[in-house]
Amino acid sequence: MNFTYFDPSSVAIAVITYYPKWYQGKLRNIKDTDKVRGDLALEFFSKATNLGYKVVVADGKSPKTFRKVLSKIRGLITIKRRSLKRSVARRQVIKRASQIPNVKVIISTEAEKTSLLDHIEKICRPILEKKADIVVPKRNMALFQKTYPLYMYESEIEGNKLYNKILRTNGILKAGEDFDLFFGPRVFANDLKVLRLFSKKYQLRFSKTTYLLNSHFDYEDYSTTQYFPLITALKKGFRVKSVDINFSYPEVQKENEERGERALFEEKRKYQRMIILSDLLYFLKLLKSG
Repeated sequence: MNFTYFDPSSVAIAVITYYPKWYQGKLRNIKDTDKVRGDLALEFFSKATNLGYKVVVADGKSPKTFRKVLSKIRGLITIKRRSLKRSVARRQVIKRASQIPNVKVIISTEAEKTSLLDHIEKICRPILEKKADIVVPKRNMALFQKTYPLYMYESEIEGNKLYNKILRTNGILKAGEDFDLFFGPRVFANDLKVLRLFSKKYQLRFSKTTYLLNSHFDYEDYSTTQYFPLITALKKGFRVKSVDINFSYPEVQKENEERGERALFEEKRKYQRMIILSDLLYFLKLLKSG
């Protein structure tokens, strides 16, 4: 099935926000991460709604001034975020997005990824044409290396390499098949069987000793709505496709993470990679146990 006409209103973008230190006006200091990211989010929402996409936002504890600006963006659907845990909040916005009439595709992403909006039709088309159930966008390598902080590029390249290798070793990925899993955005059909994968509350089992060793890790942070659904989909034979896009990281965000809060973000990227790979190993163990 080939579509010649792309209807933006058939796409819902599900986003969670949390910018407690955001403020109005111009950026005062490149170290003000919440200001940098909050402004990018507002740019994303304005552009997305103007393009005709349905956008659902669950905000958690951002200032009233930020929420007031949100409320003025025409067409934006805002809901109260029930939990500060990322995966819990993502399930909340995904559910709301799935209820919008005539929506055929849902995109779960971070709001700061403004460049993604230039590629919505491309990443949705395989689903609209019934050629895929789930799409994982893949960054152009040259732009990835050029526009991202170097430490982030290196960390995510290594993270992708290890994650894909583990999936292949366990018979989940075919030889030569690779996904840009650490990029973040997930695109999927607004179909009950597919939705169940992204709406499910996955549970990992830990021994008492393992739990104590890993109590500072929380798989509800990243894995249960970004990674576990993909693994489950691949195992069950859903059609998961990779689509290349020319994504560029926002310059101001790169500057914030290189000059403003470099030490903080370097540590954060290491932590993210460690927890995501750790979650993967525990989840595969759970799948093997039945």
